[in-house]
Amino acid sequence: MIKKIIIVLLLIVIIAAAALYIYRYAIVRHYAEKIIRENLPEYIKIDKINFDFTNNKVSLSNFRILNPPEFSSNFLINIKETSCKYSILGKGMPTGLEISDVLLNGADIRIERLSDGRVNAVEMESFIQSFPPKEDKQVNSAQDKPYSEGPNASQTLKEATGLMNKKLSDLIKLPTSFDIKGSKLMFIDRVPYETPYVIAIGSINGQISIGFGGDYSRITSLSFTLSGLLNGYEREKMQWVGSLDPNAQKITMSNRFEVSGLNLLTFQPYYDSLSPFVFKRGRFSGTLIFDLNNGEVGSTNEVHLSNLAFMVKPGYENSQMWGTTVPELLSYFTSPSGEIVFDFKLKGDMAHPTPYLGPISKRALTSMAIDKITSYAIDQVSNQQSGAGGQVDKAKEAIDMVRQLLKKK
Repeated sequence: MIKKIIIVLLLIVIIAAAALYIYRYAIVRHYAEKIIRENLPEYIKIDKINFDFTNNKVSLSNFRILNPPEFSSNFLINIKETSCKYSILGKGMPTGLEISDVLLNGADIRIERLSDGRVNAVEMESFIQSFPPKEDKQVNSAQDKPYSEGPNASQTLKEATGLMNKKLSDLIKLPTSFDIKGSKLMFIDRVPYETPYVIAIGSINGQISIGFGGDYSRITSLSFTLSGLLNGYEREKMQWVGSLDPNAQKITMSNRFEVSGLNLLTFQPYYDSLSPFVFKRGRFSGTLIFDLNNGEVGSTNEVHLSNLAFMVKPGYENSQMWGTTVPELLSYFTSPSGEIVFDFKLKGDMAHPTPYLGPISKRALTSMAIDKITSYAIDQVSNQQSGAGGQVDKAKEAIDMVRQLLKKK
């Protein structure tokens, strides 16, 4: 009899230990998911939370950030899958989670400008502030209990309730760096035309760094390095390095674009009204820098154009640029490789910036001016003094020397 009792007790202990081992994951899953869902701001939505306890990984399906009102899409950001590694803080019952190795896979980001000039990314700050902070919730009802009451159940629930009363930043430790893969950035613009004009950068990979504040309720800094393909074409490559000050009263942002083989016609709505030409084809590469400081723009750009085909717009047939014809002008901007190279700067108010020529463009125009002056001077001297060859040669040598000095700058 005693032997049988001991065997039964041993079986009970084994079963209890096995149950504790099996259901410990359910306890962690329950409280981790509850903590995440109940502390998420109202403007953030998620479909499903998946835990991989074997590899200490968690993933969120369809992590979405709501768009401000009046914009076309319901969401500013929709991430197909957000995955990360985690470690549980605390002994026994968890006191929180620490997140690392965050990967944003299949993010769909939609930057939209309305016909009145408002941009959803700029409107986000006031939109976020319109949501009241969530109240802390406690585990009180039976449906909140992932397992049956036992000898220590009340103490366990007290510990769980203590977790629920803590701040989100006390419960979850987030990293400041996030990897992004296989994503898309869409620019939807309603200003150029009545129907929205869309430019998309697909196959985006890179890294985003975010500084958080206010118990993860606001972003204090944002920087990124991203690469992708314009409208999904392999030959049209872009790299975007930027940073944003989200706390500035007016947009303050640094942007550096390295582009290669982009189709010039994609950007027709933005240059067509300023250009005296109708471009039929063409590609461009180069470096484009746009620094915005409280609504002021400082931009330095170098553009390499290739495979151009264009015609002069009706009404501009007899017009000249800088006192010369277009073919002659382009000859001074053409590099030995056959590309047309020019640079320019933009300064002033972002809505109405003032353009300036860059050093490459200035050298090209200066060379053209020198050549014209030389030609004029030679003609004048030739017509007036048949014996002035020595003076003409000296003038040409001096101008050639100035031209070489300009090229070295």
